[in-house]
Order: sequence, then C-alpha cells, then structure tokens
Amino acid sequence: MVLPVNEASSNLDVQRALARRVAEEILGVPANDMSMASGALATNYFSFTFPVEVGAAENRRRVFVKVPKADLYNNSATILPISGADRRMAEEEANSLRLLADQWQAEDLDVSWVHLRGEVPDYNAVVTDSAQGEHALDVFRRMDLRRRFGCITDRDRLRAAMARLGVALGRFHLRHTTEAEFLPGLAAPKLLKYVDEISQLTKSVWPSRVARLIEQMGISPIPGLLTTTLKGLDIRNILIDRSYRITLLDPGRMKKAYREEDIARFLMTWRILYWGTGWFALALEPDAAAETAFLDGYQESMGRPLSNCLHRFFLLKEILKHWRIAYIALSLKHWPHVINRLVAVHYIDRFFERQLAKLG
Repeated sequence: MVLPVNEASSNLDVQRALARRVAEEILGVPANDMSMASGALATNYFSFTFPVEVGAAENRRRVFVKVPKADLYNNSATILPISGADRRMAEEEANSLRLLADQWQAEDLDVSWVHLRGEVPDYNAVVTDSAQGEHALDVFRRMDLRRRFGCITDRDRLRAAMARLGVALGRFHLRHTTEAEFLPGLAAPKLLKYVDEISQLTKSVWPSRVARLIEQMGISPIPGLLTTTLKGLDIRNILIDRSYRITLLDPGRMKKAYREEDIARFLMTWRILYWGTGWFALALEPDAAAETAFLDGYQESMGRPLSNCLHRFFLLKEILKHWRIAYIALSLKHWPHVINRLVAVHYIDRFFERQLAKLG
C-alpha cells in the first residue's frame, strides 16, 4: 500500500510513497510488487532526483524521477511542502520536453532529449526515461586533458561532439526565428544590478570597468533574431554514452529570447568545465577550438551569423551572473576567513577577470 505522507514527513517517506506511485501509475506495476527498487535520493540547488526500477532481472525497467524546487540555496532541503514556484518549474519542464519530442530534429546527429514518461502532480514529480551514459562534464574534461597531452583522437571527438551540439541547436532555433530589435537600455539595469552586487563582494577593479562599458552601450536598437530558447542548456545536463551518443536532460523553461542568449548560456557552462577541480586553480581552460566548432556548427544550421554585439552582450551577462553565483556558493562554505579570501581572489576573481578581458 502507498504510505500516507504530509508536509512533516521525512524525505525518505516521501520518496518511498512517490516511488510506489511512479511504479503503479507510470510503469503499470502493482504498488505491492516486491520487484520495485528505488535508488538513492540526490539533491542540487534546484531539484531532488532518484531512479526507480521495476521488473525481473531479465526485463528490468528504469525511470528517473525529478522533483523541481525553485530554490534550495536558502530553504530547508525538504521535498514537501511544494510551493507555487516549484509547480511552475515542473510544469515548464514537462511542457518543454513535450515540445522538444515533436520539434527537435537531430536523430542523424545522435543528439536527443530524454523522453518524458509522465508526471505525478501530487508530488510535483516529472518522470523521464533513464538515459544511458556518463556526464559530459566528466567526459569532456578527460578528452580535453588528453588533448593537451597530444591525443588527437580525443581532441577530434571533443570538437565533433561540440559541433554536433551546435548544429542540433541551430536546427531547433531555425524553426522559431523572428526578426526583432534589441534595446540595450532596457536590458542594462539587470546587468548593473549584478555589477553592484559583485562590487560589494570583491576588491577587483573590473566591476567598475564593466559599469562604464554598460553605460557606453547607449540606447540605439541592435538588429537581432528572437527564437525559442532553452534555459537548461548546460554542459552539466548532458550525458554521453560509449558510442558518443548525446542525451540532453533538462530543458528547463522555454521562452522567446534572442538566440545569442542560449549560445552565451551554453558557452559559459563550457568555459567553467574545470570549475571545482585542481586544474581550475592552475588557470586551465577548455579547448577554444571546441568552442569555435560549436559556434561554426550552429551558424552552419542557421545560415545567418550571430550578431557580434548581442553575442558580447549576453556573454557579459552570463559572466556577471556566474561571478555572483560563485560568491553565493563560497558563502555557503564553512571555511576559515583567510581561506575564503584566497579562494575569492585567486580562484574566483581571476577567472572572471580573464573572461571579461576576452570580451575586449
């Protein structure tokens, strides 16, 4: 039987009840079937996740359960209660996966989105097939390190994978494009807000330089293309299997925006490939040619080059956003003050200063 749960129930009790609902309602297995197994509950800043398996060994079926949460940075790490913002996230993700199942056309590239199996609204859960493969973050990092030591095979595979991603995204964007003018004056306040927050956290001179740069952008409209963008387009949301097939996991919310916004969001997650590793502390950054391969593949599909002005603008936005997030993450560490300052100056600030310098 399905155990009753309420807002005071532990995460483990909620997971057990939800797993049984998934087995019964999504996979068609009776709730008391002892062949059901639920994997470990994992969490990040925006979701709880766990796998559910049913069936005999020779016919085992596995799905992946995700409970979106709007913000676990500052809130207690509990599945219940479910807020309105949590529900919007789940609905947006499920709707995005439905649209992508119909409109993402990259089978010939072996680049696909995970398949939506169903939803359990009572628990705000989105259920997908359990995709095969290893996280691209780890695969790409290994390939890039081997490239540095002369491995041509891994260098070529890495660049080819990035190019395929670019082509696939370009095809999707091409289905939804409309011409529109971008107004810098309307977008500038958000960037200046990031600058102000970062200025209060760092002694770097770059935030003041960026503020002047934003002010110099003026108010003249910039020609651009609006398209359907994917908020979850992120290296961390990609799996690669042994045949180098690529599966994207979390499209997030879709919205009409300038295509350069998707490009910048994805490339920033590429540039922080070594974040959190000792290699990052050595100022190691991923292959610039792989980034170029992604951009070339994208523009090949679109048939129209990216706007250099918009590309730089949205890269600037992503750099500032990630700089701010890095300081938020650092504030959650219970390290001695001197360690925090060393990490802030030599690990965080220097990386983002280099990214800003690249913009010219």
